[in-house]
Amino acid sequence: MTGSESIDEREAALIQREAAQAERESIADQRDRVAEDRDNIADQREAASDARDLRLDEKEKRLTGLELILDERARALRESVPDVVRRQHEAIDRSRNVLLRAEQRLVRAEASLERSRAAIQRDEAEIQREVAASSEPGPGDEPRGDRAAGESPES
Repeated sequence: MTGSESIDEREAALIQREAAQAERESIADQRDRVAEDRDNIADQREAASDARDLRLDEKEKRLTGLELILDERARALRESVPDVVRRQHEAIDRSRNVLLRAEQRLVRAEASLERSRAAIQRDEAEIQREVAASSEPGPGDEPRGDRAAGESPES
C-alpha cells in the first residue's frame, strides 16, 4: 500500500499545485484587468487633460489678442488726450477773444449811450430855456394864459 499511497499523495499534491497555479493565474488575470483599467483611466485623464489644455491654449490666445487690442486702444487714448487738451485750450482762447471783443463793444455802446443822454439833456435844457423865455412877459406884453377860463399865468 505504500505504492498506492504515494500515488494518491502525488496526485493530491499535483492537484494542489494545479489549484494553486490556477489561483495564481486567476490573480494574475485580475491584476492584468486592473492594470488595464488603470491604464484606460490614465488614457482618459490624459485625453481630458489634452482637451482641457487645448481649450486653455485657445483661451490664452484669445486673451492675448484682447490684451493687444486693449493696449492699442490705451495707446491711442494716450495719444489723443494731448490733442483733445490742445483743442480745448484753443476753444478757450477763442472764447476769451470773443468775450474781449464783446466787452469792448459793450464799453463803446455804454459811452455812446452816455453821449446820447447828455445830448438829450442838453436839448431838453435848451427847450426849457426857450419855453421859459417865450413864456416870460415882455415889457409891454400881457402875461399869457386864459383869464376868462380862470387860469392864472403860473399854471
